[in-house]
This record gives sequence, C-alpha cells and structure tokens, in this order.
Amino acid sequence: MTYKRASFTLMGVLTGLLCFFAILLSTPWGAQLSLYFVGKVSSLQVEYKSGALLDDLVLRKLKIENDSALINASNIRLRLHLRCLWKNQICIDELSIGTLQVNIKEAQPAESSEQLAEQAINSTNFTLPFSVKLKKFSLARAQITTQGLAINLTEFSSALSVNKNVVSNIAINIDNARLLKAHINLSAAKTSSPLQPVTPWPLASLPKMYLPVKLALKSLAVKTLIINELDNTGSEKTLINTTNNVARLSWFKTQLSIEELSSKVAAVGAFLLKGKVDFVPPYLVDLALSSSIDNFELLPQLSHSEQKVSLKGDLADLVTTISNAGELTLTAKMSVDVTNANLPYKLQADVSQFTLPDDIANVITPSTLLLNSEGDLNRHVIDLKSNISGFGYQDAALELQATYSEQTFKIKTLYFEEFKENSRLDITGELQLGNRLLWDVKVSSSGISLPNIDQRLSGRLQGNIYSKGFWQDNEWAFTLTDSMVKGEINKIAFNAGGNVDINHKGQLASSKIKLNYGDIALNIKGHSDTHWYVDGTVNVGDSSLWLKDIESGITANISISGPVEQPEFNLQGELKKLLVVNLASDAIKVEVKYRPLDNHQHEVAFSSARINWNDHTINGVNLSSSGDLNQQKVKLAWLGDSAIDLLINSDYSPVGEEWQVQTDQVKFSLGDDVFKSSQPLNILYNNSLKTLAVNKHCWLGDGAQLCLKDDATLKVAQDELRLAIQLDTDLLTPFIPKDITVRSTLVGNVAVGWQQNKMPTVNAKLLISDGDIKTTKEGELHQLLEWQKGELTLIVDNSSVAGKLAFFAQNSAEIVNLSSTLVFADSRTINSQLNINEFNLSPLQVFLPELTSLEGLLNSRLTVSGDLDKPIITGDIRLTKGEAKILGNINTLTDLNMALKFKGQQAIISGGVNINNALANLKGDVDWQDELKGNFDFDGESLKLSVPPDLTITVSPHLNAQIKASELKISGRIEVLEGKLLVNKLPQGSVSLSKDVIMVNDAGEQVANEKPFELFTNVRVVITDAFKVEGQGFIGRLGGELQVSQQANQPLQLFGSLKIPEGRYRAYGQDLSLTKGIISFNGTANNPYVSMQATRSIEKENIIVGIDATGLANSLNIKLFSKPTMQQSETLSYLVRGRGLDAETSDSNTAIGVALGSALTNFSGVLTQIEKLPLINRIEIDGDDEQASIAGYLGEQVYIKYGLGIKDPINELTVRFYLLSRLWVETVSGLENSADIYYSFDIK
Repeated sequence: MTYKRASFTLMGVLTGLLCFFAILLSTPWGAQLSLYFVGKVSSLQVEYKSGALLDDLVLRKLKIENDSALINASNIRLRLHLRCLWKNQICIDELSIGTLQVNIKEAQPAESSEQLAEQAINSTNFTLPFSVKLKKFSLARAQITTQGLAINLTEFSSALSVNKNVVSNIAINIDNARLLKAHINLSAAKTSSPLQPVTPWPLASLPKMYLPVKLALKSLAVKTLIINELDNTGSEKTLINTTNNVARLSWFKTQLSIEELSSKVAAVGAFLLKGKVDFVPPYLVDLALSSSIDNFELLPQLSHSEQKVSLKGDLADLVTTISNAGELTLTAKMSVDVTNANLPYKLQADVSQFTLPDDIANVITPSTLLLNSEGDLNRHVIDLKSNISGFGYQDAALELQATYSEQTFKIKTLYFEEFKENSRLDITGELQLGNRLLWDVKVSSSGISLPNIDQRLSGRLQGNIYSKGFWQDNEWAFTLTDSMVKGEINKIAFNAGGNVDINHKGQLASSKIKLNYGDIALNIKGHSDTHWYVDGTVNVGDSSLWLKDIESGITANISISGPVEQPEFNLQGELKKLLVVNLASDAIKVEVKYRPLDNHQHEVAFSSARINWNDHTINGVNLSSSGDLNQQKVKLAWLGDSAIDLLINSDYSPVGEEWQVQTDQVKFSLGDDVFKSSQPLNILYNNSLKTLAVNKHCWLGDGAQLCLKDDATLKVAQDELRLAIQLDTDLLTPFIPKDITVRSTLVGNVAVGWQQNKMPTVNAKLLISDGDIKTTKEGELHQLLEWQKGELTLIVDNSSVAGKLAFFAQNSAEIVNLSSTLVFADSRTINSQLNINEFNLSPLQVFLPELTSLEGLLNSRLTVSGDLDKPIITGDIRLTKGEAKILGNINTLTDLNMALKFKGQQAIISGGVNINNALANLKGDVDWQDELKGNFDFDGESLKLSVPPDLTITVSPHLNAQIKASELKISGRIEVLEGKLLVNKLPQGSVSLSKDVIMVNDAGEQVANEKPFELFTNVRVVITDAFKVEGQGFIGRLGGELQVSQQANQPLQLFGSLKIPEGRYRAYGQDLSLTKGIISFNGTANNPYVSMQATRSIEKENIIVGIDATGLANSLNIKLFSKPTMQQSETLSYLVRGRGLDAETSDSNTAIGVALGSALTNFSGVLTQIEKLPLINRIEIDGDDEQASIAGYLGEQVYIKYGLGIKDPINELTVRFYLLSRLWVETVSGLENSADIYYSFDIK
C-alpha cells in the first residue's frame, strides 16, 4: 500500500512537472515567467512582446552586458518547434532581429598566438548533444563597435546548420548568405612614440592554426563593402569600395580551401582568388589570383589590362609568378623568404611592351626592358638592360650595372649608345646619400647628339667631365678636374673647359673657367692664399641668342679681392642697345661692390641717359643703393614725361627683426599731374610680430587727395587700413568714353582689409557732389543727367561684392537708386534693386536722330535675384506722358503710356498711345525661362496715318505677334477704312536694281543681309471702297480683301482680290472710264490675274468704245470693243480721235496715225498739266490734212474746240452747249461764222 501510494505520488509529481514545462514552453504567460527567472539569475534583460517559447516568440528588446561587451537587440522574432527532437536535432524555422548593437569594451591583454593555437588543438574533443538547423536568419541592421573600429551591416540573411557526425566532428554549414551593405570605419592610428621597442619579425615563428570544427561557407554574397578611415577631425577617406563580393570556402583543422573569393572594386576593376593554404609552419601556399583592371589612376599603364598571379611553395621559399596583358606586357618571377626579416630575394622581369605617362610618351618610346636583381632589404645588385627611342634617338641601348648598400649607390656601368648617330655616353662613379651628400662621378662621351627636347636646340658635343665633392650642413667642397666639352650648338661653335678646386673655407687652388659660344665669351681665373686673386670678363654680342625677349649687348669685368675671410665682389658692366618688350635704352651702366661676409655691405648703382617705355620717355635715370644688412640708403631720380626724386633711408635690427624706412617729402609727376606727400613717410616693419606701422600722411594731387588721418599699426596676417579720399571725376577721363563728360567730386572713406589665404576686402562710403553727365554730339554738348547730390557705397569681401549708387535732385527727391549684391560661390547669385523716379526721356533724344522730339517720364521698381545665369526679376517699369515725333513725318505720338511688369522670368506689357488723336493699345507677355518667347497684341480704331507726300490712310489694325528666339509670327486683321495714295511717276531713265547687285559698305565689304528672325505672316487686309488711288493716269477708288501669308525663308504670298468700283484711266491720250476692274491674287504678289475694262463714250454719236484687258500681269491679253460693233480700225479711231474714219479722206490710216501721234504727245504730260486747271476736263488733241485742233469740256455741258489751219492760216473756234445729251447748240467763228442747233438720233 505504501509502495502504491509512493508510486502515485511520484507519478503525480512527474506529471505536474511535465505540465509545468509544457505551460512554460507553449503559453505566453509561461514564456514571460521563464524570461523573468532568466533575467533574475543572469545578466540577460528581456522585454517581452508576444508569443510563446515554442509558438512565434516576439521580444521588443534584449540586452546582455558583461565585462567584455554590451549587446542590445530589438524586434526579435523566434519560431522554434520540437518536431525534430526525435532526430536529436533542434529545428528553427526563423530567427529575425530588427536592430543589433554590439559594443566591445576595451580588450584585456590577449594570450599569445601560440597559446591560442594550443588551446584550439586541445579542444578537438568538443561536442554538441544535438544538431541545430536554422532555416532562415535575418538581420535588418547591425552596428558593431570597438576601439578604433566601427562596422555597420544592412539586411543580412542566411541559413545555418550545425551537425554532429558519427566521429563526433562538428560541421557548421552556412548557405545562401546575403548582405546588402557592409560599412566599416577605421580610426586613424595615433601617433606612436618615437622610441618603439624592438619586436621580432612576426613571420619568423609561425604558429600552427587549427580549426576543430568543419566550417563550410557555401555561399556569401555582399552587395556593397565600404571601408573608410576616419582622421582626428572626423573626415572620412575611402580606402576600399567594392561591390558584388562573393565568398565560397571551407576550413577544417589546418586546411583552408578557397573555392571562390571575388569582388569588383569601384572605378578600378575586378579580381578572383582561388587556391589552398595549409597552416602548418612554414605554411604551404598554392594560390591563383586573376584580375582585370579598367581604370587605375596611380598607374594608368595598367588600365584596360588583365593580370595573373601565382603563389606556390612555403613561406620560406615562396615563388611568385606574375604576368600582365595590355598596354604593359610583362612576365616576372620572384622567389623570396618571407620568414627572414631581411627578405632575401631573386627577381627576373621581362617587359616586352610598356607605355610611359603621356607627357613622357610624346617624346620617348621604350621597346624592351630586362631586369635582374637580387639581394635583400639592405643590399641590392641591379642589372638593367633596355632599348628606347625618343628625343631624336632611334633604338638606343641603355645598360645599368650598379649596387646599393648602406646608402651608397655605386655605378659600375651606365652607358647610353645610339648607333645611327654614333652617339655614346658613359657614366661611372659613386653617390653617397644621407646626412652627408658625397659624389665622385665621371662623365665621358666620344660624341653625342643633343636630345631633341626643344626644336630651338640642336647640336653635337663631346668631352669629359670629372667632379667630386661633398655637402654637409655648412661644410662643402667642389672640384672639377681636367674637364672639357666642345662641339657645336645650333650650328655655332661651343667650347668650355676648366679646373676648379674650392671649399667652404675659401681655399681656392689655381683654377680657371673658359667658355666660348659664338659672340659670348666668359673667362675667369684666379686663386687664393690669404687673399683672393680672381679676375674675369664677360662679353655678350647679342643676348637675344639665349634670352629671346631681351636684346642687348653686354660687357662686364668681374673681380674678387680682399682677405679670404672678407671677399669683395666687384662688377663694372654696361648693357648696350637694350630692348625689352616696350622698354628701350641706348645704354645702362651697372656698378656693384659686395662683401657678403661683412654684414652684406654693398654699393649698387644703375644709370642711364634715357629710357623709353612706349611713348613715355624719362631722362637722367639714376638708381643707387648703399649700406649693409643693418642700414641702407636708396636714391631714385629721373626727369622727362614723368619725374621723381626719392631718397629712402632704411634701418634693419636683427635683434627685434625690425626694418624701418624713412623718406623725405615725396613728390612725383605724371604728365601734367603732380602728386606729393604732405609730410615725410615713416614705415616700421616688425618681422617677429608681423606688423607694419605707418605714420599719418596724405597724398595730394590736382583734383585728388588720399589721406591716412592717424598713425596706424597694421598686422600683416589680418588687419584693416582706413583712408580718406577726395576725387574729382576729371581724373577718371582716361576710363570714360571720349564722347561722355562727367562732372562731379567724390568725398568719403575707404577701408581696405586683408586676411591670410583670403581675398582682400574693401568698404567704401562716398558722397557725390552736385554734377552732371553730358555727351558730345556733332560738336555740341547735350546734358543727359543732372543731380544735386549722390551717394556711392562699395563692399567687397572674400565671397561677394555689394554696392549702392543713388542720385538726388535739388528738392532732395531721389532720381536713381541702384543697389546690388553679387555672391561668388559654386552657384553665383545676385540680389539687386533699381529705382528710377520721374526720369525725363528728352535728353536721350540725342541718341535717336530719327526723332525730332521725345518726351516722357520713366519710373521703375525692379528687383533682380537668384542665380546669375537665370536671374529672377520682379517689379515694374512705367513710361507716362510720352510724346514722340519722327523726323520727316507729320504723324505724332502723344499720351504714350507703357507698363512692363516682371514676374520671375516673365514680364507683362500693357499700354496705349494716341496716334494723330486716335487711341491704339499694346498688350502682351514675355517669357525667357527656357528660351525667349513673347506674345503681343496691337489694336487700334480709325488710326489716321500720313506718309507725305504720297499716302494718307485711316486703318483699324488688330494684330498679334508671337516672338521666339529665332522666329516672328504676325497674324490678325487690318481694316483700311479710307485713304488716298498718289503714285508718282519715276524720273525719266529710272531703272530698278538688278538681282545680282551686291551692296557693300564704305570699306568695300559686302553688307550681310541678315534677318534677326525667321518671319511667318498670316494677316487679312480689308480695304473699303473709300480708298482712293491717283497716279500713272489712273484716278479712282479701290477695295477688296487680301490674305497676306509668308513662311520662313519663303517669298510673300497674297490671296484674294481687289475691285475698282469707280475710276478713270488715261489711255491713247484719252480719258477712259473704268467700268470693270478686278485684280486677283493667288500666290505670288508680282503676277496677279487682271480683269479690267475701260470705255470712252462718244455722246454726240451715241457710241461706246473701250479696251478689255484680261490675264496674268506678265502676259495680258488686250482687246478693243465697241457698241455698236464696228471694225477694229474704226473702234481705234473713235478711241483715239473721238470720231470714226473719214470716208472722204484719202488715207484714213494717216489720220489715225496723226491722232496716235497726238495721243503720245498727250501721254507725255501736256494734257495732264492742262487738266489740272479748274473746270477743264476731257482734253483732246486731234488733226487731219487741213487742220490741227485741241478740244475739251468746261464742266459737263460746254464743249470748246480750237482749230489751227495747216495749209492756210485760218483759225477756227467752236463752242457747243449741250441742252440734252442729243440736243445741242453750236457756234463756229472763223473765216465764216455760223450758229446751228443739232439733234442726234439713231436709225434702225
């Protein structure tokens, strides 16, 4: 019984425990309880959100902190289940972390690598009780920081499995690992102490590296990897920037196998690494690296090339093979012992093709290069052979055999040989580097052509140069022994030679230097014992042979004398016929005495009788300086177009590093302008304090004054100088156009500031006195602007320029106010305001000779801001009370009012004008944001215009104009209400211009007939019947509609017709009435279709004759017609003479001919002048064999005819009065007088 009770009790306890664990694992509150107990017994802090341990657990935050690290995680989700436990495996469907922050604290002293390796080897028995399978792990963002390192990861995901095999080896497999971005920041290493402990070579003793588990990284893809270095200021410098990084590798025990390690480096290229490494000392390596470089700035010759690198062997004998294909083609093989701190090596390189930098490759073309070298870090043996072409040499051989050891470079053989020109150069010797620079070099050549470096330099030289010496601190020695070079340069003989032996102690052995080159000769010889004994001469016939821009002959005597401790250099020379750019002088004398070791005591003098600089001539020029390092006296004087007499006394104090300059009162003249200082100048410069002190003084001139009102001490690095200025505008005349005169005075203060590494600053505030601006036109002065006072402000600093200009009238009213600020930055900006108040336009008439009068008031309020390339303009411009009259034109423009309103990069135009007391309006807008474009409307009603003496017209225009950068479109409607056009005859002999006429200007150059716009026209012209036309024998009215069209680069097109409702036309000497008149246009304007009919009525015979003209204007078909119908000759007789053919006349054709002759006389203008008499019209001139007559009408009812006998001197006067059209009374007075009554009727 007791046993059963105990069994039941035990089973109850076990069942309760199982239920309790089930509740803990599968319920939310069980999960919370579990996490609570975990937090109590450990450093783990958890903030629960939802779910159970085995059912989608979600944690808001998780925090782990210990002595070595602080870990914070948020938004953690775990999906764990136990269905794989039967396989001794834990299955995790998903583990995701939103953010992860790991802060690794300052590390404790680490164990040695040997200890770590030993621990790894001894941990081979490490096992897990079960396997782990994680289907999906995701990490949105992670940040890992430690001392000097910060790693930021974005969007990492992978799958992970940890398996235990039968031999208890643990295998870790990572698959499908992806990382969007890895950003690593490295802090710059701190400056190390100058005393570093000596550490053994780290590769001398290599540890065995052992991994007790099988690690297989089946696939890792990193989209972007960036490694930056942060300096002490926080600025980043990108060290590595790669994309598309892929890694596939495995590591077990000491074997590392790299299946693929590839990456693409931004803007450089891509690489791929494969191979194996055995981490058992001395590490057996078998790696292959292949790469392709697209662009490599450090060595451009590697751009667009492919490389292959092979590393085989152990680190004690590592053999590296390198090959490159591209612009640089090479193969190289090197063996090196990297376990030895001296890195002993052997290198063989064969470069079959390579290119040099562009600036060198333009002149040098290398072909091959062979290099053999061996040694270590302390000693190198070099054997170099190459063939090059360039500088005028072809396939020249270059060979170098040398050794380098302990900072000494010994050249056994260095020769250059080119067989085509038989050129050879040999160099042997020794060069020691370090604190003491020492050389012992011999250069010899049996003959070498000068390299073709400069086209102006050519020739061939031969000779020997042997030099040795040293330089260390202030000690030195130089010898040149039995050296000689001769040959020719630029086809001029060259010969130079010498022996020199000198040192820093002033010891000069017997030495000489001789150089002859054309008309240049230099000879120096001498020696020293306790004194110097050196003499020499320099003679140069023409300096332009070696100084292109300077022409002069030079002669000079040079000597060095005095004690060895105090040498004195003397030079007496002369420059003859000096010409430098625009400066010329017949002679300049130079005298110099200089003791460099006697506190730099010197005496220098330059003198010239005359110096010309362009058109400026100065005479008696003298410049001299004497003194030493502490005291100097400088004199400068000349006369001529300018003059100066200046004496400067200066003192230098080495202790305080002060340099003081004092002058007498300074005076100089430039032309007629004389400038002088108000008092002597006193300037003190302190080099230790970097300050400059200047006494107060003024510079006075005619119409100008510049003053420093107080003593000033200025800092050279940063300070400001304040000056008072008074300036008459007469001094600005050279900078103002010749036809402009400005009269005024500027008074104010100017502050000039400066600061190191920045532009100087200027702050000027000036008052402008009363004045004006005038222009000269045709010998007369015309005033443009007058003011009572003004202001000018200018501020210039390192990044901007700001200014303000204002003028005021006598009543203190503001005339013009302009202020502007221009900022110089990456994008230049402007901020300007322009205000103009009641400015009268009348002074501007002088610039517009086409106008006889101009009036109007201009006002503006404009603001310009934004980018200087595309400024924003706001505000308006208004013209009111405008009036204008055009020269030679009776039309007047009054009440001209225009407004231009700006809105950014747009403007709206509106306004109106009275044209001969009729109102016309203009409105439109302009946009220049992308390109210039505008739209304008011009409207007017009954505008009366006159173009004397030919045209008066009344029109109502309604036009639209659209303008772009290169085209103009005009459309709309023009109504011609009434008017009159007088078409005058051209003077006799006038002809039109031929199409092949070329117009030229005064210089004989062809005048370009450029059109500012491509013109498009679509205008409808409506002409009412009230429009009159007179001229060329026609009097009448005209009316109709025309469509005026034109396309770009096409002739004008007309469509429509004109009708002549009423008119008279003189033809064949007679007045004809137009009974029909139509002119039709269907394209070209110069060849319309014409349909016209003109008639003459013979009232006494009730006959109508006329002309009918039809067809195109260039091929008219003209016919005669009559009512009633009659023969053409009869019709012509009635048309010309006013009567039919005479039956009794022997020759009717003769009569017609006489009549046509008289008609031609009429057409010449006689009848035209008679008809201008009042009341007289329809004048006729007629004639036959017996009599010539002239006839016409007084008014409409009185007919008068006067006849003159041809054969007999009998004159006859006929007067006819029409009572009716067929009934008239006629009286004839002549040889016989008569009075008759006539009635005319038709018999059918």
